Amino acid sequence: MDEKVRKQKFLQLQFCMLLLVCTLLPDLGSLLGLPDFSVSVFCSQLVGVIGAGWALYAFYKSGPMPVPFLCLAGGGIVIGLLSLIPDMPAWLDYVGLIALLVALFMSAGALGIRWKNSGSQGAYLVLMALLLHVYDSIGDSTMTGIAALIGLVLFFVGLGKLKQSVDQKGAQGVSRLKIAVILGIVAVVFGWIPLLGGIVAGILLIIGFIIEFLGYGSMMQSASLGTEGQAGAGKLRISMIILLIAAIIDLFPLTGMVVGLISLVALWLVFKGWSMILVGLERYN
Repeated sequence: MDEKVRKQKFLQLQFCMLLLVCTLLPDLGSLLGLPDFSVSVFCSQLVGVIGAGWALYAFYKSGPMPVPFLCLAGGGIVIGLLSLIPDMPAWLDYVGLIALLVALFMSAGALGIRWKNSGSQGAYLVLMALLLHVYDSIGDSTMTGIAALIGLVLFFVGLGKLKQSVDQKGAQGVSRLKIAVILGIVAVVFGWIPLLGGIVAGILLIIGFIIEFLGYGSMMQSASLGTEGQAGAGKLRISMIILLIAAIIDLFPLTGMVVGLISLVALWLVFKGWSMILVGLERYN
């Protein structure tokens, strides 16, 4: 397996393991013993199991890997699969959650993945952060909301690293994305204020959406991302449009399942887009 393929498989493994972690997060309903089945969460968990299992098997075939990492990652994926079966004990989810989190932190060292520059590190961090943020529209629980807020903070940190490795157009795009993230964090804070806070939060999110869309437009013109990275920025704009459609549909009652499935499509585009940006950065630098 050459270096490019190894890094692509690594991104797939990390993304899908983190997706599994999000699906295994408990919510208030499950803690109270209430039924919490969701078609969109079920589909997300199935995608995570297949994607992570496929990537881990590819690494297994390519050569030996540390046994502790293989056991943790493989065990977490198997538990993710088993938890799809109705009436499985709740403690199994917590075991899988812990195993996957530990595997996530071990994976770069265990698989020998090294990014060539700080920009690649930043793009990787942004990819993971956006998963946490976008998944909230799928899981829609207290824990996923907290994860989404953490994702916004990590998004901002990752953009700071990314800005160091791009040209003027790329830096302009990154700066716009950072402004959009700040507006998103402020909107979350205002959202906690009853009545008027929700209106202000909505206005801030609309402004942030426009600025983020323009930011990806600037990145599409960045030579430092290469043609692959520019195409990736285009996919990210498409993901934003899909998420906007999901937000509009969510205004109508009894549309939660549809919104979740649409958001899952957007999540896949986020993965493809930022993966292409990262590959472009690695090639250019």
